[in-house]
Amino acid sequence: MTQLGLILAGAMACLLVPAATAQSGDRMEGWARRGATYRIVPMDNGTPQACDALCASDNACRSWVWSLPGLDGPDAQCALLSAAPTPYRAPGRVTGLSDALARHIEAAAERPPSPREIEALRATASGQPD
Repeated sequence: MTQLGLILAGAMACLLVPAATAQSGDRMEGWARRGATYRIVPMDNGTPQACDALCASDNACRSWVWSLPGLDGPDAQCALLSAAPTPYRAPGRVTGLSDALARHIEAAAERPPSPREIEALRATASGQPD
């Protein structure tokens, strides 16, 4: 097999191997997200699970951030976000994705590459521009 063939085979294998995908209910403890906040809900004795459920009941919610009491006020807080910005380390906070966004990511990860993607992989492997 030629070097080009090996590169193309490796790239195709990466696309066909199932990746670790987002799951609804996945929570990242000690992480938060900046931006896209459209609603903040103070929660007496709130939990990350309650914040997740609040996001799941709101069609505009794509991700959420729960904060321990005392970080942003006397109560725990749940921030609902209209996007899923890149998480950053934030002790005392928990973030997660909405069920709808997690399902969308899961579906996208399981599809085979399109003819256009295969063509782009071949061009990249051969060093030729699109």
